[in-house]
Amino acid sequence: MSGREIYEKVHEVRSKALDRKTEATMILFDKDGGKRTRTLTEYGKRADPEAYKVLVVFKSPPDLKNVGFLIHAHTFANRDLWAYFPEYKRVRRISTSSQDDSFFGSDFSYDDFGGPPNLDDYKFSILREDVIDDKPCYVVEVTPKIHRKYTRYIAWVAKGLWIHLKIDYYQENAIYRTGVFTDIRIIDSIPTPFKLDMENKKTNHRTVLTIESIQYHTHFPDDLFSERSLERSGR
Repeated sequence: MSGREIYEKVHEVRSKALDRKTEATMILFDKDGGKRTRTLTEYGKRADPEAYKVLVVFKSPPDLKNVGFLIHAHTFANRDLWAYFPEYKRVRRISTSSQDDSFFGSDFSYDDFGGPPNLDDYKFSILREDVIDDKPCYVVEVTPKIHRKYTRYIAWVAKGLWIHLKIDYYQENAIYRTGVFTDIRIIDSIPTPFKLDMENKKTNHRTVLTIESIQYHTHFPDDLFSERSLERSGR
């Protein structure tokens, strides 16, 4: 099995998970031990054959309540991104070049809340095999052919589940961000990590996203994923 074939399986699993509703808690930890807690709702919709839509709305704290984020992916390689800030009562377009930037001050990126990428934009190389939490993994080096904030990442992909258990993102030869994905549960035949821990190695800041509930095979109307819906917090 090649690195590309492994990621075709990862892509398949992520595509099956696109139709969903997620309730989650996000805790941000700073280097001095302080923490901030946020709650959010995420809606997803697959649009055949090669597209998807995602709406994320913060529910708390008060200064983030009703702040939202919207993705329209026309294909897996062509996406439009918007953010809405009630304080300014305006929708702001986010450039594709900013997709690796911090997601509202967290250690996740805007791209982390998107769907699967376009595989043709990357090259894949199997480095070795490993075991994480008793799960056999392929360790794959993924290098973007297009400009990204990272120069490559190394991913531990669980055999049979075809999901990430860990990712190290590199800028040149230094790891700048590490993601660890645990509490794997099978929901409607889809393997799902319920705890996502992302750490910025440069700032010693980390963010833990815990899924409180998730529902797959949802059928949300297209109107939910409009700029008007974004301004109305998904209502």
